[in-house]
Amino acid sequence: MKANILVCGPTGAGKTTLIQALTKFGTVPDENIGIGGAGLDQFTVYETDVADFIDADGLNPGQSAADYRRAAEAQKAWDPDAGPGEKVIHAVWYCVDGSSGVIDSQSVSFIKTLDDASLTLVTKSDEMTKEESERLLPGLREFLTTDEIVVVSAKKQTGLKKLLERTWAILEKTMKGPDMQNGEFKRRWDLYYEKKRNLWKERVGAEADELIRWAAGRAAVIALVPLPLADVAPLIANEAYMIKKMAGIYGYTTNESIVTMLGGVAGGSVVGKALASFLPGLKIPIAAAVTYGVGKAAKAYFESDMKLDVSVLKEKFEEAKDEAKLIDWEAEKDSAEKNEKK
Repeated sequence: MKANILVCGPTGAGKTTLIQALTKFGTVPDENIGIGGAGLDQFTVYETDVADFIDADGLNPGQSAADYRRAAEAQKAWDPDAGPGEKVIHAVWYCVDGSSGVIDSQSVSFIKTLDDASLTLVTKSDEMTKEESERLLPGLREFLTTDEIVVVSAKKQTGLKKLLERTWAILEKTMKGPDMQNGEFKRRWDLYYEKKRNLWKERVGAEADELIRWAAGRAAVIALVPLPLADVAPLIANEAYMIKKMAGIYGYTTNESIVTMLGGVAGGSVVGKALASFLPGLKIPIAAAVTYGVGKAAKAYFESDMKLDVSVLKEKFEEAKDEAKLIDWEAEKDSAEKNEKK
């Protein structure tokens, strides 16, 4: 038993690169990256021990998810010896190029034809600017739930763990047979991805920590504003961006209520920023420490699959604030200024 996963979307959305990141070395040759066209004429199948990834040509006007599904299931080149049941598409991933910052009307129409066995992936999230992220993700949430969207980066290997978790939830519903009932397929699935999951966890954690240090350093830059309270709004905006970016690293897209909850961390965040405004000699370390604390709390929240309650987040926040006292924020401020392009 293996899962059949159809990967489709516009040409250049990063479909083949994503499959390469999710499979063992050599499964997807480098020379296959970026050679796809548009239409239903060609599907490339990348076989693994647990799944066959069907890499579809790009989207043409007027084509629907049903068109792609039927064409993929009919591909004799896929496996001429397979029976009808083995050719069933068990999950569909539709890829949207996050670096474009927009969702075109054709993709919107296509996504709306997808069924419950589908996910919409925002690829190349590492290339998204703040403006592109704030334009694209809210646009998708207008007609998709947050559980139907996964933010990924094949290059940074972020969001891939969440993608597999949500895909597995779909496969449990769409795949049938003794293997699913006795857990054998799940055992093979977990074994195939064991090393990759560990690697992804390390990389995602390092990426999150780097983001926290950058955002805290940027808070130190913002705290240079000499007027009391003039820096509070920019500091809040900086934290909000950090939280949204953090969510993307873990594969999530967030709504404003989550951002507000994490940014507040039981009220400590706003109080800390206001206090910093009236203590000129301590503005930089206080602003940086508060942002650092919020960042660490947000990291713990997304690592827990968004299950930690506010009391635990408050503890994480306070622990991180104490840790922040040992950091040279003047040096971090200079580093943030040099890396403002983030």
